[in-house]
Amino acid sequence: MFIPRLLLLALLVTAAPAAALTSLETTATVTSVTAYRDRALTQRTATVRLKPGTNLIAITELPVLLQDDSVRVDGTGPAGATITGIEVRRRHLEQTAEKRVRELENEIRDLERELGKLDARKAGVAAQKNFVEALRTAWSDRLSKELAVRRPTTAELNEVMGFVGSNVTRLDEQGRDIETDKKQLKDRIDALKRRKNEATGSQRKESKVVEVVVESRREGPFTLELSAVVGQTGWEPAYDVRLAADGTSAELIYRAQVRQQTGEDWQNVNLTLSTARPASGGAPPELSPWRLFFPRPLPALASPPSSPRPTPFVAQKAVRMAEAEDHAESAAEEAPAGFQTADIDTGATSVSFRIPKPVSITADGSRHGTVISVDRLPVATDYVAVPKLAQGAWLTAELTNKAPYPLLPGEIRIFTGATFTGSAVMKKVAAGEKFVLPFGTDDQIIVRREEQKQHREAGMFGGSRMTYRYRVIVENLRKERRTVTVRDQLPLAENSEIKVSLEETGLKPDERKDDGTIAWKLTLAPGEKREFTFGIVVEYPKDRVVVGL
Repeated sequence: MFIPRLLLLALLVTAAPAAALTSLETTATVTSVTAYRDRALTQRTATVRLKPGTNLIAITELPVLLQDDSVRVDGTGPAGATITGIEVRRRHLEQTAEKRVRELENEIRDLERELGKLDARKAGVAAQKNFVEALRTAWSDRLSKELAVRRPTTAELNEVMGFVGSNVTRLDEQGRDIETDKKQLKDRIDALKRRKNEATGSQRKESKVVEVVVESRREGPFTLELSAVVGQTGWEPAYDVRLAADGTSAELIYRAQVRQQTGEDWQNVNLTLSTARPASGGAPPELSPWRLFFPRPLPALASPPSSPRPTPFVAQKAVRMAEAEDHAESAAEEAPAGFQTADIDTGATSVSFRIPKPVSITADGSRHGTVISVDRLPVATDYVAVPKLAQGAWLTAELTNKAPYPLLPGEIRIFTGATFTGSAVMKKVAAGEKFVLPFGTDDQIIVRREEQKQHREAGMFGGSRMTYRYRVIVENLRKERRTVTVRDQLPLAENSEIKVSLEETGLKPDERKDDGTIAWKLTLAPGEKREFTFGIVVEYPKDRVVVGL
């Protein structure tokens, strides 16, 4: 009888025994982390033993923050092993916390019994104090009666005072000790009750599971490598800059602050910090249509109150503090400790900083600090003074980013030698770009501005004229030549009928900007003192009021 080929194959498959299905469950250990600014790529490993046939491997206890679409799985094992399926799903774990709750309840009961014993001791001490007080009263009555008949001896008085005094002191001390013990027991009871409430409320916990189907022709160990992106983590740059004593160079320490709240601690992981921005996507933004049309008439709306103009950044008030230094005792010559820095990989669009040694970062959101690089940068220093606003001169330094990677925005702490002078915010600085940092005021550079007079008079052709005159004094008390830039300003006329001019008296400004800023750059020898004057003239129509004069 002729049997079709397809039907024969179906009969053979039906008659064959079903392939073995092996279910395996394991957890994966985080081995390496690549941290971005707002997320992280974690890599985990797990090892199981495959059986011949189909193996369903469940990788459990993964954080809920794991992004499903970012999961990738690779594996190495016996020849012929093939990954045929991957699935990510949520799992609600029913916690058997009843046993732990009972243990906590037993501990609480034991401590409450101890607390009851202390209350009983306290009552006993109180009874003893009452007894001593009664004796003291009785002795006082007896002595009062005896004083009418005879004078008590010194020994009798000492006996009464010693008995009463020693026992009152002893009982007071016992009372204080009991109160201290009671407070400690109550704190322990409160802590156990909180733990009990937490255990009672954590009956249901959510996690994620990655199920991997592996077909294998033979038995053997199989190592899974699972990579996935998790949220609620990232890193932020932070900097320390220390100006050398001669002012010609500065040490820039590039740090990273890593924090994570993924729900699992990272123990001894290989950490890499990346400047890539996965959140912005890999493609450029697309343009929307640019439409032109005549607007419909709209009712007039009250304009919102204007927001205050942002004030220019001023470094925080300088605070002097000694920098702590650790010294190791050794027979060899002492030297300052260096920093472990990162290995740097420059890619096409981002930079990666690989921390050379494994690190551990807890999931409580605390910041873990590590050093990326330490660079010595050339510096061009200058002094800037704005005597209209404040007397004195501020030391500024122009630095150049010599690294082949950008310096990302972050907080920067500024030191002059061992003195902390303030903090600022570092803007993004590209490789090779110059940037300026403030290093606080210098008491040995004196700059002050004195107003000589204000004069108002009628101008020509019936106009009005307002004149301001100032004297600026600059003095260099240092032993080195210093350059000081003195900044002031002219008022800006917002009406063409208002005329503003600068009266120069021999020293022309080196800089004059459209925003009204004027600046003089003075180079002073050691101990030199210089001064100059200038005037500001404002002319406007007669009988008009000018706001701002």
